[in-house]
Amino acid sequence: MIVENGVYCKYDHEAAKILNDFLPDRIFDAHAHLYDASFIPGMYAAGGCFSMRPRCEVSEYLEDMEPLLGGKREIRLNIVTTPDASMADPSTGNRQAAIEFLAGQLGKYPGNVGEIMVSPDDTPEEIEAQLIHPAIRGFKCYHVLAPNKPTWNASIGEYLPEAAWQVADRRGLAITLHMVRDKALADPVNLNYITEMAKKYPNAVLILAHAARSFAAWTALETVEKIAHLDNVWYDFAAVCESPAMFQIMRKVGVKRCMWGSDYPISRSAGKAISIADSFYWINDQDLSRFAGPTEFHFWQVGTENLMATRQACLMLDLKEDAVEDLFYNNAMRLFRQN
Repeated sequence: MIVENGVYCKYDHEAAKILNDFLPDRIFDAHAHLYDASFIPGMYAAGGCFSMRPRCEVSEYLEDMEPLLGGKREIRLNIVTTPDASMADPSTGNRQAAIEFLAGQLGKYPGNVGEIMVSPDDTPEEIEAQLIHPAIRGFKCYHVLAPNKPTWNASIGEYLPEAAWQVADRRGLAITLHMVRDKALADPVNLNYITEMAKKYPNAVLILAHAARSFAAWTALETVEKIAHLDNVWYDFAAVCESPAMFQIMRKVGVKRCMWGSDYPISRSAGKAISIADSFYWINDQDLSRFAGPTEFHFWQVGTENLMATRQACLMLDLKEDAVEDLFYNNAMRLFRQN
């Protein structure tokens, strides 16, 4: 069975009917990537999820997500700048183009917020100069901008400059962190960095993306409790396709510092991330095609998998309607200071 990226199958639509009774009337997607392919050359590869559309604005997001979220809900976004390794080099102009694109989206579609990309060598003054729209409410960092290659083993400080912490602390802004290193939050280097910097800059909010990158669920289960006391460490659940880490985070930290996010357009890919042994694996459309057999084997998109796993975690915690509304809307509104 071959599953095409970006196409909702009948099983996605069936899941959407179940989700319709679970999702609140208002949704704040805390982790959505909008972009123009011209400033993400490294991400815009043929066959990848970013190649589905060469340019994606808020209107395209709403069109693509309507079958899953429904067309009558109030939707707000935290537009997280799409990273690209080229943004570490100012001469490419790609990071500046991404900032201007974001500001344009925030002007054209009010009610949304956004985060700009920061680079390892940024100074506080350089970061301040990039805050060109009042709805820019935070920063995005990503390992591909780290100077030492390969970057999957980079420590957080190699791609998140302290200057971003300083500006975020002074202005009460957020930082969205997709940490790397194999053990994610269970890695002592990552855990110590998060603990020390969150204490040093208490007015900055650190958002640990992807439920503290718990695609391997065990990495969060035994460690999240160690930083649960840090009130300025939050979590988004973007693209996580299994419930255990989300369950544990909400149980140990509380729902009030957790937010749902889609990781759009990753959400439009076919497949899911699964814990396997001491790591994780992304099942993709090539893997799915190998499952053809005498009985039909069907799959959901990543966005469907994520929402169904989030629903499962909420059910296991017996969350009431108001807590689900906090997770999907109120917490993000409070964090990003939207009225």
